[in-house]
Amino acid sequence: MSVWMGVFVLVGLVHTLVPEPRVLLIHIFTLGVLTNSIVVWSQNLTERFLQQKLPDSARPAQLLRSRVLNAGVVAVLLGHLFSGADWHWIILCFGAALVVGAVGWHAVGVAKQIASADPAKRFRPVVWGYVASGACLVLGGCFGAALALDLRGGWQQRVLLAHLLANIGGFVGFAAMASLVVLLPAMWRMKAMLTHPRAVFGVMGAGLFAAIAGALSNSGLLLGIGVLVYAAAWAWALQTWFAGVLSTSWRERVTYPSLSALLAIAWLVASLVAFGTSTLLIDGYLDALTPPTLPLLAGFAAQLLIGTMSYLMPTTIGGGPAATRAGLAELNRAGVVRVVVFNAALLGWLFAPSSIARIVCSIVVCACLVAFIPLMVRGVRAQRAVIMANAAARKQGS
Repeated sequence: MSVWMGVFVLVGLVHTLVPEPRVLLIHIFTLGVLTNSIVVWSQNLTERFLQQKLPDSARPAQLLRSRVLNAGVVAVLLGHLFSGADWHWIILCFGAALVVGAVGWHAVGVAKQIASADPAKRFRPVVWGYVASGACLVLGGCFGAALALDLRGGWQQRVLLAHLLANIGGFVGFAAMASLVVLLPAMWRMKAMLTHPRAVFGVMGAGLFAAIAGALSNSGLLLGIGVLVYAAAWAWALQTWFAGVLSTSWRERVTYPSLSALLAIAWLVASLVAFGTSTLLIDGYLDALTPPTLPLLAGFAAQLLIGTMSYLMPTTIGGGPAATRAGLAELNRAGVVRVVVFNAALLGWLFAPSSIARIVCSIVVCACLVAFIPLMVRGVRAQRAVIMANAAARKQGS
């Protein structure tokens, strides 16, 4: 993930020199950073939630899957770089096929793990969210490949909306919900677990299906209802978690991961409610409809990704409570300040009247996210130092 974040920063710095920089940056983040992270961590969390660690013999297949996925990402990016060529759609479709194949393979692997797991495992139903997530990326990837053909008759805009819904609402949304059912209470150290997660997934799926059907059928009414139903599932989860936070001594538990996760969900709900409401008012074609891409990608997806990674990496490395606390402390440096500055700058990026102010705000937003990389390096070093010190102490004691 850090490699793709570096590529994102580099392209952002030279964006005036590349064709279609906005599209390129979006796909570097969504495919390079986000998709890789979801595939890796959903596998890790599947093993944790099912308490079923895969044998080492399964790792070569996972490595191959990662290589196929990243080859597909590179092909998609090359297709966008050569968008002026008549043959660019061939590279795009080939790349989309590799991405779809890799993520579909991942989803099948997770489904097999669920099938072989003990049915009594508490979080077994939650892991199905990762399977749904992968299935949505397969659908969204097919929509993305279709967009490369430059569809006519209004279909380009309809398929674009379906592409965004399937990938952000489905792929990212289902993976996020499956993870947060367990991780968000852990981040806040509270007991407020989300009850009836199957019902939440069901409402999300129904809303997403209706929204995609509305986009493809050019029905603003169906699209709006679907988006609002999907948002309602997240709103219900948000109020459950927020009530749990308020019922605890929350001031002592505010960290960068915990606050980022909560605010990311708030961005998702607010963006979708505004978008769903606006679509209900549309009379006729959806061509003029502008999806809330920036709030969904930056406010929800990016903020949630960096926040959860800041919690997951130290807890995954482990090494004992002291080592984990050392890693968490580094990744939580100026945590509240970073969250406040990020969200304030994102609001400025969206609503500032001056173009110069929006550019400054966009730089601040990106800087807050990229700060994760040096902090991650510091966290790993601090954690390993504690682990090595503990090992040396045990060796001397023996």
